[in-house]
Amino acid sequence: MKARSATAVVLAVLMLAFACWGVVPAPTFATLPLAVAVPELAPGVLAFAVVLGLLVWLLARGRARIVALVFVFVAAACVAWPTLAAPFAARAAERALDDAHVPAARPRALAAVDIVRDVPVRLRDGSSLALNLYRPHDAAARGGPALPLVVAIYGGAWSSGSRGGFARPARWYAARGYAVAVIDYRHAPRHRFPVQRDDVEDALRAIAARAHAWHVDPQRVALFGRSSGAELALLAAERPQPLRIAAVVAYYAAIDLVGGWNEPPRPDPANVRGILETYVGGPPDAAHAGAYRAASPLNGAHRGMPPVLLICGERDELVLIAFQRAFAARLRALGVPVVAIELPWANHSFDLIDGLGASIADDATLRFLDATLAAERGS
Repeated sequence: MKARSATAVVLAVLMLAFACWGVVPAPTFATLPLAVAVPELAPGVLAFAVVLGLLVWLLARGRARIVALVFVFVAAACVAWPTLAAPFAARAAERALDDAHVPAARPRALAAVDIVRDVPVRLRDGSSLALNLYRPHDAAARGGPALPLVVAIYGGAWSSGSRGGFARPARWYAARGYAVAVIDYRHAPRHRFPVQRDDVEDALRAIAARAHAWHVDPQRVALFGRSSGAELALLAAERPQPLRIAAVVAYYAAIDLVGGWNEPPRPDPANVRGILETYVGGPPDAAHAGAYRAASPLNGAHRGMPPVLLICGERDELVLIAFQRAFAARLRALGVPVVAIELPWANHSFDLIDGLGASIADDATLRFLDATLAAERGS
């Protein structure tokens, strides 16, 4: 009996050690994945905690039962709040879209997806990268209007990441009627800003040259980025491009690089200052001040920009939610249509987990894309 009681206590402690990442900030980069994943998977973790509570009740006796149940209860509380907050956040996202007069997403049948990988992209310095193109199956053969296009830009602190990181959403949107081009860019520290911005613009030129052959509409293009890719998407939308950029979707975007350097998160598991210095070439001193300004979408925002969808978690430990709020206020002051969605439990890269935040973000993004890209196709 004592052995079973001890086992119950150990299981309860392990449960609490796992579930606490639903509320505890990550102190190190190694623990950041747990702080991202646990809140997103909260309903499943909560269900497991309930089952464990029943098991503890059966295994333990006396004081051990009470101690173990307390641990399980605290663990359940750690993941109960994201579970309970998610429906309210989903409704808040819907209200934000309603307030921006974004109509509901149109119903559609899901299509099979064709993928063309490693399409070469010639860069201005003579080197080359590649992109992956996702389209509904036989879209060109079926005829009809040219497809609206989403240009996807992955994140990775400008120093890592790959096109494969955008495979899930690229397939998801292609199955719903969009062409999706997942582009590449060169990484820091070997390549520093503005190389990444220039690579994105070179990819847009390559896409524009192939638009007719790919049966995509160069007048209905959205840029969709995550993290550092969202910064690049916003920078591209602020500058003239060979394609008509009709919308921008930015998940947990690096918006104000000087502000990010001056006000890093606490704790700072990813070393934000180090990331920014690697990207730009140093701190925001006199030698690098111009590059920091040029790399900050907050500084380049202007009237006439396309509509913007911003999504960020309030618990983001790389990009503070305050920067999204400041950018949204700046865009509104300029008369730029903007929808800003906040997920109370979510951390950085929340949508890489197929959980609470990804579901809300997917639905909001599809609705936003339908409204901004589909209006001219008569559907």
